[in-house]
Amino acid sequence: MHQQPAPRRTARPTPTPPARRLPTLAAVGAVALGATLLTGGTAAAVSAPTTTAPTASLPGDAPLSALATARPATLEEAQRQFAERYPAFYRDQEPAWAPCTAEAVDSAQLAPLLECAEVLVPRDHLDPAAGEPLRIAISRLPQQGERPARTVITNPGGPGGAGLSLATLGMQPALAGTEVIGLDVRGTGASSVLTCGAEANAAMLQAPDPRDRSPEALAATADAMRATAAACEDDPLVDVVNTEQTIADIDLVRHALDRETIDWVGYSGGTWLGAQYATYFPARVGRFVLDSSVEATAAFQEVFSENQPPAFQRRFEADFATWAASYDWLFGLGPTAGAVEGTYERVRAELAARPLQLSGVTLVDGSVVDALVAQAMYSKTQFESLAWILRSLDVVTGLRAAAGADAAAGAAADAAAGDLARRVQELLPERLAEERPTHADSFAATFLATTCNDTAWSRGEEFWNDLGQIQGSQYPLRGWAVTQQPCGYWDRAPLSLPRPDGRDLPPLLIVQSRHDPATSYEGALATHEALGSSVLITVEDEGDHALYASAGNPCVDAVVDEFLTTGVAPEQDVTCAGTGVPAPGSQLLSAVQQAVRSAVTP
Repeated sequence: MHQQPAPRRTARPTPTPPARRLPTLAAVGAVALGATLLTGGTAAAVSAPTTTAPTASLPGDAPLSALATARPATLEEAQRQFAERYPAFYRDQEPAWAPCTAEAVDSAQLAPLLECAEVLVPRDHLDPAAGEPLRIAISRLPQQGERPARTVITNPGGPGGAGLSLATLGMQPALAGTEVIGLDVRGTGASSVLTCGAEANAAMLQAPDPRDRSPEALAATADAMRATAAACEDDPLVDVVNTEQTIADIDLVRHALDRETIDWVGYSGGTWLGAQYATYFPARVGRFVLDSSVEATAAFQEVFSENQPPAFQRRFEADFATWAASYDWLFGLGPTAGAVEGTYERVRAELAARPLQLSGVTLVDGSVVDALVAQAMYSKTQFESLAWILRSLDVVTGLRAAAGADAAAGAAADAAAGDLARRVQELLPERLAEERPTHADSFAATFLATTCNDTAWSRGEEFWNDLGQIQGSQYPLRGWAVTQQPCGYWDRAPLSLPRPDGRDLPPLLIVQSRHDPATSYEGALATHEALGSSVLITVEDEGDHALYASAGNPCVDAVVDEFLTTGVAPEQDVTCAGTGVPAPGSQLLSAVQQAVRSAVTP
C-alpha cells in the first residue's frame, strides 16, 4: 500500500558559499507604504483614498516601480493615471478586426471561426515614449448585432502560452452574450516575439538524465543551464518580458476595446497574471475567474521547484496508478498502484540505459518517459493513451532485449516500435517534438523570461544539485529534474512585484481540483486566503488542470457561468464532485472542450 505524499514545502539546502544565496522564500523586507491622514491631531471625515499602495513585495531586488505603487483604488483615479501615463498615440487606438490566419492561431480549423486584430503597446511601460512599440495580438468570435455589454479577457497560462484560440470560450452557450477576447502576451505567438534561439532548446535537450547524479553529469547539467540562460539573454526584448509589463499591456488592450473594466478567465499561469492585474489595477476588476491557481503570494521558485514535484507525484500515484491497476486485465501494468509504479520505473531504467529511436519522434530515453508521464497528468482523458504507451514501451524493450542477434525477433521489435511512434507523438511535450508548433520556441522563451525575471531565484550549481537530490528522492517523477533550472543562472533585471493582498477587490472565483499536478491545491488555498473577497470552488476526487469549459464538469461550469453572466458569486466556498476517470474507450472531449484543453496545456 502506498501512502500518498501531500505537497509541502521542502527544507531547502543552504548553498555554498552563503554569499551567493538569494532570499527567495521570504519577501525582501515588507514595504510599509500606507499613509495616515491627520487633521489637527483628530480624526476627520475624508473621502476614500484615490490610491492604496501595496503593503509588501514578492522576493525581488528592487523597490516596487511607480506603476506598482500607483495602484488606483477608484475608477476616476485609474482614468487619470492612464491618461497621464500614455501619449495620445497609444490612447487613440481602435482595433482593426480581420479574419484570423491559420498561422496566427496555429490552427487551420479555428482560423475561420475567429477575427484578429493587434494593439500597439510601449516596449517599456515605465517609459512609454521610449523605443519602438510592440504588437499584442488579440482575437474574438465575429460579432453580429449590438456589441455585448461586457468583455472577458482570457489567458491560457504558461506563463507565455499563446492564447488567441481561447476566444472559442465564446462558444459556451452561457457566454453567447459576452465578448470573449483571446490574447497572445508579449513575447509569444502572433505578438512581438521573444526567442532564445535553437541554442537554448539544444542546450536543454543535451542536459543529462536528471537521475544521473555523478559529478560529471551534474557539471554538464549546470553547463547546459548556463547556456540556456545565456542564449535567452541575447534577445534585446528579454528584460521587458515580465508580468508587470504584460499586465500593463492588458490594460492598454482594455482601453483599446473601450472598456472601463474587464472580466477575466485565466488558467494556470493566467491566475498569476489575473492576481497581479487585480493588485495593480483594482478599480478595473470586473468578474475574475482564477482556474487552477498558482500560489500567487509565493515566488516562482516555490511554485515550480518546490510545489510541483510533490503535486505531480500525488497525481501519478493516487489517480493514474490506481486507475491503471484497476484495468490490469487490459493494460498489464500491474494489479496494484505500487506495481504500476514499478512498471514505470522498470521501463524508465531500461530506456535510460538503452534509448529507443522511434521514427518521426525524438529519441525516447528515461527523461522522455518522465515527460510523457508528466504531460498525461494534466488531464484524465490522457490516462488511457499513457497506459498504452507504457505497456507498449514495456513490450518493445522486452522484445528488443530478447532479440539479440535473431533477425526475425529484431524485425518484430522494430514493427512494434513503429506502431508505438504515433501514440508517443500524441503526448510528447512541444519542446521534445520533432516537428514543433510555430509558437513553441516563443512560448519556451517567454516562459523562461517571465518566470526568471518576475521573482528572485537562488543561484549556483551546488544549491540546485542539492535541491534536486532532496526533491527527487521523495518525488521521483519530477523531483530530480529540479536541478535543471536555467533561472538559477539567469542575469535578471532589477524588479520586484507587489504581493497580492486582495484589498479593494470585488468577489472573484478560484477553481481548483484536489490533485492538480501543476498548481497544487495547497498553493490555491494560500491564494484564496490572501484574496479575501475570493470564493473557492474545490473539485473533489479530481486532478485535472484547467477545469472551466474544459473538463466537462457540470457543477464547475454552472457556478462559473452564473458568475460571468450575472456577477453573482456564491455566498460561501463551494464543493463540486469530480467526474471520474473515463473507462478505456470512452468518448473524449467535445470539439469546444478540446480546443480549450489544447490551449491551456501547452
